[in-house]
Amino acid sequence: MFTLRQAESIGFSARAIRDRVRRGTLERVHSGVYGFPGGEETWHRSVKAAVLSSQGLVAASHSTAAHMWGMMSRRPDTIETVVTRHRKVQRSPFVVHESKDLLPMDVVDLDGIAVTTPVRTIVDLGATAPSWLVERCLDDGLRSELFAAWDVRCFIARVARSGRNGIGTIRPLIEQRLEWGTVTESTLEDLFRSVVARLPVPAPDPQFKLFDPLGVFVGRFDFVYEERLAFFETDSIRWHMDPIAFERDREKQNRAHALGWTVYRITWRQLLDDPESVRRLVMDIWTD
Repeated sequence: MFTLRQAESIGFSARAIRDRVRRGTLERVHSGVYGFPGGEETWHRSVKAAVLSSQGLVAASHSTAAHMWGMMSRRPDTIETVVTRHRKVQRSPFVVHESKDLLPMDVVDLDGIAVTTPVRTIVDLGATAPSWLVERCLDDGLRSELFAAWDVRCFIARVARSGRNGIGTIRPLIEQRLEWGTVTESTLEDLFRSVVARLPVPAPDPQFKLFDPLGVFVGRFDFVYEERLAFFETDSIRWHMDPIAFERDREKQNRAHALGWTVYRITWRQLLDDPESVRRLVMDIWTD
């Protein structure tokens, strides 16, 4: 696909393009955007056409960019783009967002399409998507190492202003994750102890080493209620999110399950925001 401006820059006139459209050797995709007929009508082709239909600095954005970066598995129903200035000349089958803080550094080429950077994408997404979806995409982006939490915090500082859409959704989520990232393993375990300390059940034993019947080491677990065959693992982003740790934790957990143990995973946010759910879980183990 190409724009009328691109065609004119290499010597074609608007009339010549219209003649080719009339003869069927070209097709008009959007206003000012043309392509060759017979090509497969794919979602990515539609995204590129939407981007080409605007002038100036423009990129696929919001949920469209989130899907292209792999942060959102479901393909969005509506294509979204962002521009610095938008002149609405006709009703379009896609959404165009206008942004005064869009800079060239916020746009990169992805599979031949101009797309907002992952950092800008996750902040912009906060303006249009529900908070639960923004949070899911944020965590997927962090796990995939598309950005670091501090990168998002710095971008927020750059664009934050009164009335800037998206900031109110993403700011508390990223501040939370920056807080988690500073948590040490011992701090997290101390918090778990304090949450369950007043329960009318025995205190869990810390740092339990599990071996299989042949004496092969299975793994070390944060806390154990040995007589209930129950382990508790306290998870933070800092210690459990990288791919190697993720795989190691799951392998250890599966081996423990095979030996008849149950492994319960408790997050930093759960301990801070919903400690009562942790207490209920511990009590359920002892009342079964």
